Amino acid sequence: MNLRDRLIEECRTYRRENGVTQRELGEKLGKHTSAVGRFEIGAIDPRLKFVQNLLNAMGKEIIIVDKIR
Repeated sequence: MNLRDRLIEECRTYRRENGVTQRELGEKLGKHTSAVGRFEIGAIDPRLKFVQNLLNAMGKEIIIVDKIR
């Protein structure tokens, strides 16, 4: 699973588990409901700022680690 697909799945899971609508998440992000919807169906490749705001809204973070060779 690539990073974008993983983020989409995390977003859907977060919303489902916390009873958050696309509209409510969009408001937290300062984005329109349709931006969240387009992201969740994979219709857009989000900018880094969108991803950062999304992760913050969900209480998550990305940690970068070196690959083991």
